[in-house]
Amino acid sequence: MDTRERYAAYAERIAGVSPSYAAWARSLDDGVVSVLDEVPESKRQPELLFAVARRLGADPADPGALRALVQEARPALLGALTSATVQANDPRRLAPVVPLFAALAARVGRPLGLVDAGAAAGLCSIPDRVTLDYVVGARSEVVRMHTASVEPGLHLVAEASGAVPTPAAEPIEVRARVALDPNPIDLAGPGAFDRLVEAVPPEATDRTALMREAARATLAAPPVRIRGTLPGDLDRALEALPDDVVPVVLTTGTLVYVPGADRQRFVDRVRERGVHWIALERTGILSGVAATLPDDVDPADPDAFATASLDGVALAVSDPFGVCVRWLADPNL
Repeated sequence: MDTRERYAAYAERIAGVSPSYAAWARSLDDGVVSVLDEVPESKRQPELLFAVARRLGADPADPGALRALVQEARPALLGALTSATVQANDPRRLAPVVPLFAALAARVGRPLGLVDAGAAAGLCSIPDRVTLDYVVGARSEVVRMHTASVEPGLHLVAEASGAVPTPAAEPIEVRARVALDPNPIDLAGPGAFDRLVEAVPPEATDRTALMREAARATLAAPPVRIRGTLPGDLDRALEALPDDVVPVVLTTGTLVYVPGADRQRFVDRVRERGVHWIALERTGILSGVAATLPDDVDPADPDAFATASLDGVALAVSDPFGVCVRWLADPNL
């Protein structure tokens, strides 16, 4: 998939959520494409380009603002894009993975130590602080999947179908958490939250409000922040956990930014260390996980954009935002 096709697919996916971002994605001309061609593959994501453009003053309400920015400030755009990283944690991604944490916690019977790899500000480092409701079936029955035992917390609601897991009998206990990221964000710092949401589409005010709620919960249980990347700094992050916890690595939309060879090295290292791994990653980018998917899962289906897995086994698929989850198997079984 070339750059234009990639942005066209993004436009189709985001149009219902953000008409302005869809218009920007459709506005690519030769000038914008030439800028993207000058940066590494990992720097060509629409969210990253749009966040950098807004930081440089482009107005999302103007469909031609990207083209104008390239014409008027190409060196600044190129420089900022080269050094920038996507920092928008979406706590909605916890909806497919909280049941995996609950199943793992019940299985091991001990407190968990969490390494959130690609954590940004750690908004996905709080599975224990999530109260999760699933809306299930044609009658839209609301099923409480997990109840946070402490406040402040985060309330998530998602649609669920398929082999919906058994609700958690006990709350998840995360005793220690580490946030590993190339540029970890300290939410207590000045302007940190504004930096975090700069990639969020301007129409998505509900998403920003949810991120603010998650930020409050994260500040109440702040992770140890480690600056580093995968796979090279995984060991350092795991070694920061205390000895009395069961280590579990979490990746949510992280591995798409890791080059293919390093991606496999990460998977291999997780197995070598014998630690648990919970992931919500783009369907198909992890060959081992993809091999465990049933034949009826189509990676091109927007509702199967991401795959939720535990220890390398696919257990659910979801839309890009984690709000519509199809369960393939109950992780408790």
